[in-house]
Amino acid sequence: MGVGERIRRYRKAGGYTQKGLAEEIGVTESAIRNYELGLRMPSESQLEAIAKALDIAPEALADTGLVGARGALEMVFRLEGEIGFRPVETEDGIGIAVNPKVEGSQKLSQALKAWARMRADLDSGKVSEAEYEAWKASFKG
Repeated sequence: MGVGERIRRYRKAGGYTQKGLAEEIGVTESAIRNYELGLRMPSESQLEAIAKALDIAPEALADTGLVGARGALEMVFRLEGEIGFRPVETEDGIGIAVNPKVEGSQKLSQALKAWARMRADLDSGKVSEAEYEAWKASFKG
């Protein structure tokens, strides 16, 4: 899913029309339409304004550049060095653990625990899929 598709998804989830979002951030309706169609790429400041208007984290809109399993694996490899990710085998398969000795890993651990609780709420039916997706998009951990 590209940046434009994510803008459309969160715009609709937030109850905005293209015109309404455009007015909120001070651009034209055609600019929003072009972003959503992938004809133009919003600048970093425009992405931040869109995210603020939609009450989501800017990272929820940004393109991560991940393509397929190898792209995801490359990201995990990078995170190993930056925040101490490491593979662990469990009864359920392979997982990723956070090394608590790496600077910054405590905050990540807390964020992952929050995610686990929210995911459990989704699995148990306490929250809907829409509420879960909204939580992920707005999480600023």
